[in-house]
Amino acid sequence: MPNSELINLLCEMIRIDSRNTIPIEQEGKHVATEQAMGEFAGKVMRQYGFKEVEFHPIAPQRPNVLGIYEQNADFPVLAFEAHLDTVGTDGMTIPPFEPDIRDGRIYGRGSCDTKGSMAAMLTACRLIIAEKLPVNLLFLASSAEETGCQGAPFWDLQRWQVGGIIIGEPTLNQPIIAHKSHLTFELHCRGKAAHGSRPEAGDNAIFKAGKLLAYLQDIVIPELSATDKKGFASGNTLSVGLINGGSKANIIADHCSITCDVRLLPGSGDAQAFLNQLCHQASTALGFPVELGYTHISPAMESADGHPLLLRIQEAMQNLQLPCTPGKVAYCTDGGILSSKGYPCIILGPGDILNAHAAVEFVEIEQLEQAARIYLEVARQAACRGIVKR
Repeated sequence: MPNSELINLLCEMIRIDSRNTIPIEQEGKHVATEQAMGEFAGKVMRQYGFKEVEFHPIAPQRPNVLGIYEQNADFPVLAFEAHLDTVGTDGMTIPPFEPDIRDGRIYGRGSCDTKGSMAAMLTACRLIIAEKLPVNLLFLASSAEETGCQGAPFWDLQRWQVGGIIIGEPTLNQPIIAHKSHLTFELHCRGKAAHGSRPEAGDNAIFKAGKLLAYLQDIVIPELSATDKKGFASGNTLSVGLINGGSKANIIADHCSITCDVRLLPGSGDAQAFLNQLCHQASTALGFPVELGYTHISPAMESADGHPLLLRIQEAMQNLQLPCTPGKVAYCTDGGILSSKGYPCIILGPGDILNAHAAVEFVEIEQLEQAARIYLEVARQAACRGIVKR
């Protein structure tokens, strides 16, 4: 029998527009914010038994929302985290904010990434509280994840000895113990403007960018891909997503920029040092300066095999007679920042990452309900065996 409470909760979340399309520090029109979604999450937390709900703004109309259910200082502290925002809706071929239930699925923006995880986590928390399990709960509802995990750095959980944080992202309900870092950055080539009829009087920055693109494709990308994969499906990677240069067809371009996406394996060293070295080596090889522009770095995550949180998840899934295969992924999550703060993190949630950000986004109802059962059973195991590494 489908869990109508959980399904209805997710549908209500999908109806709330919480699109996040530009970074918090960037000027421009924000099509939506996380305010309404944060207020809704806070209301549900109160209804479900959380004793306190705190709002921590990270930018105007963009809160991090913290639910607190604290019983006894001697109880283990289990935290759940999911982000409030979604990507934009350009290119979607279904109504983004009108949840559609059919074929055993719930369709709509955020159904997979990651309102499905949040709905399942909140439902599990209601049951954990109703069962009076001897655990303390924290629920972290984060803003601005989709523009580089910008809300996670604001979390300060030093009031508690957090035994572990389960990060809600679409993982097909399998625990993810590691992911790569994510580097978004611009590379700038400078030139000299001149009239289009006299190209020899100028210095075309677009041609320089073309040489830089060839250098990235022929030299940098093969070097990155040759790294030891360390159990990942691929090694370090670089892709180019945007190019912007010139001002008019009859003016020699004096500037051209390339926006790149790099994913580095855990343990690859300092990301900023990597970027500085990339610019230096490219400048030396090409004979003209390659400058580093806008840069955003989200750290990698790596949880040790055998950590108590992972053991509790494995025990929970065994009790539920579910397969459990810890894995590693290329995409980045709030878990990278939270783990760098010293909090053990495991990523686990319903949905397939291939359906995240998609023109047709959906989550399987069976997986949604299964996730809620897993979260509840993990709390039961944590109550019995603890989650602090000793």
